[in-house]
Amino acid sequence: MKENVGKQDQLIRSLVGPGLMVLGYFFLKKQKSSLGGIASIVTGTLLAESAITRVCPVNEFFGIDTREKKKSPAEKSFQKIKKALA
Repeated sequence: MKENVGKQDQLIRSLVGPGLMVLGYFFLKKQKSSLGGIASIVTGTLLAESAITRVCPVNEFFGIDTREKKKSPAEKSFQKIKKALA
């Protein structure tokens, strides 16, 4: 799979993922076999993994790519010409 997670998305996932894992741990500590705690840990783990690998299968399924698009030299030249004519 190719990378489809951008820098900002990666930062958000790297903060929210571990936060959800900790939250899930506290849910499980208070109530044994809490479905919310397990779901929180699983979701947090998947977010943290996608932050590390920069690959998100959900983004792939929906065709979402949050990386910044690098412009080719031709596109840069075209934009310079477009600005000069404007």
